[in-house]
Amino acid sequence: MASDHVQNNIRLLCSYGRSTSDICRRAGFNRQQFNKYINGHTQPSLATLRRICDFFGVDDHEILLPHEAFKAIVRLRPPSVGLQQSRFDKSVDNLIQNSQTNQELMQRHAGYYHAYFAPDPARDILIRTVVHLYQENDAWLTKTIDRKLDDVFFIPACVKYSGVAVESFQRMTVLEREMGSGRSIWVSMLYCSEHAVPNYLAGLCMSMESEGRHDISCTRMIWNYLGKTPNLRSVLSMCGIVDRSVEKIPDIILDGTDNSMRRDELILSPRT
Repeated sequence: MASDHVQNNIRLLCSYGRSTSDICRRAGFNRQQFNKYINGHTQPSLATLRRICDFFGVDDHEILLPHEAFKAIVRLRPPSVGLQQSRFDKSVDNLIQNSQTNQELMQRHAGYYHAYFAPDPARDILIRTVVHLYQENDAWLTKTIDRKLDDVFFIPACVKYSGVAVESFQRMTVLEREMGSGRSIWVSMLYCSEHAVPNYLAGLCMSMESEGRHDISCTRMIWNYLGKTPNLRSVLSMCGIVDRSVEKIPDIILDGTDNSMRRDELILSPRT
């Protein structure tokens, strides 16, 4: 395989797209690894080369041709990535757009959290789940796990959610849907931390009950940062209903999950 041919041919194909970042997001490539192919620092495997060809609509053998020959083929049959985006694609791009500023902020918040909230004030119950905030290509994604809630809420012993996170004005919004049945949806909005290493993030979460009347509810929420590589077995073992008679809960969590309204509060807002 002539490495310089492949490098130049891939670079030519990318010139028909909006940007390398957009190509990587739409095709599911790792941007850092893809940049190495373009810059000639490494060669794609045959399997990866086939994925590149499939995405741009060229044949496997064509991308191995000398650059001038390949350029002539592409000139006659331009890649389809240059087609106009649908309104849906434009809306998604607008939703998850990332500037350098909010990329740095999100990277600072990446990692694992214990999320606390009180779903039913009448029952005086505090729930703890685990949330993973991570980056994939140019997008920020989340995965949340609820565990050991079946005895109280009559739901499966382990429920998982996947979602997308976006930042605006130093606030983070997370939209998640239950994996599997897809019946339950959560929207969380939190204040970001001003510190180099985040500690507690205060916010609100809105959800729709998956059982019964499917009521819409909004509660206060607190995320407690656990780091980028915590002991996952220990983190998951703590999920579920918090027994306040056994475990000492910090006041910032108790106050941040209290859904009562103080005299000076006119709307439900995060306790910071």
